[in-house]
Amino acid sequence: MTTTELVKKLAERLQISQAEARRLLLRMQETVVKDLESGKTVVMRGFGSYGTRKQEARLSFNPALRKRMRLPPKVVMFFRPSQRLKDNLAAGRSS
Repeated sequence: MTTTELVKKLAERLQISQAEARRLLLRMQETVVKDLESGKTVVMRGFGSYGTRKQEARLSFNPALRKRMRLPPKVVMFFRPSQRLKDNLAAGRSS
């Protein structure tokens, strides 16, 4: 699903204009990103949680250069689906 499709569905379900739905979606994205950038975990009950964690430095192999390389530590994002979402997907139902 694209952002445009999501905006259309939100507007239809909430009975608001697509412009308002797009603004709501944008504000939600901004809020989630801001919290993730500050190291917080964002929990959406019944859906899942977004968070960040530090990935340690590690060795990797670059096949193009045929060399081992040291990759520096970095912060990566994760999404952990809720048990309810996993159960619904396994049963073929929507949330």
